[in-house]
Amino acid sequence: MNALSDQDWAWWPLLSLRPLREQALSHARLLQIVLGFGGVCACFSVLLYWLLFDTPDWLVAASLAGVTVALFYAAARLTLYRSWNRRAARLRSDVDPL
Repeated sequence: MNALSDQDWAWWPLLSLRPLREQALSHARLLQIVLGFGGVCACFSVLLYWLLFDTPDWLVAASLAGVTVALFYAAARLTLYRSWNRRAARLRSDVDPL
């Protein structure tokens, strides 16, 4: 996970949000990342909904967008946030490597 998150292309339009490798990823920064990438995913999910069902129900579209962003946050919290902060702590020597 860390090797992937170190790649510039993986962060591309939000490269400025990537912290240094030794710096922990804060909740605020994670939320900014989720709103950036999760917002794009939400747009695609709403577009897919409209293409499949051909009826623009705004309440369903807004709910789908919210659920998509929430799922993106949960996935990022369990993967990116956890692995980034463990490596940052290890690089800062905050924790014992064993």
